[in-house]
Amino acid sequence: MTGEGPEYVFDQVQIGRGLRPLAQHGFVVVDRGTLTLLGSDRRRIDSAPLATVTGRPVRMTRGQTVALTVNGTRYNVSPGWGARPRLVLPGDTAHVRTAAQALLHLVAEGGGRVS
Repeated sequence: MTGEGPEYVFDQVQIGRGLRPLAQHGFVVVDRGTLTLLGSDRRRIDSAPLATVTGRPVRMTRGQTVALTVNGTRYNVSPGWGARPRLVLPGDTAHVRTAAQALLHLVAEGGGRVS
């Protein structure tokens, strides 16, 4: 990686495996065709080429959470979910849905499977 930094970084991401939380304020980094999940402490949780990643929106969260399969492990990822905005009215999670859709778009663009 050059000094320019990664292509896309989603911060304040809640990352979990099933019901087990792995990061409340984690990161999803998409750079040079690779998706990397980082914990709140910026340590790598998992990483894989985008072409091998599968993703889909989780219906019961109205698209706010994305189910990603990375190296055969399923992760629930909620971009923007850990953010502390100045004012959010109850039920106002449009910023999360937008980030989740953007993440799925990047997976599909990189050759991954999105359903």
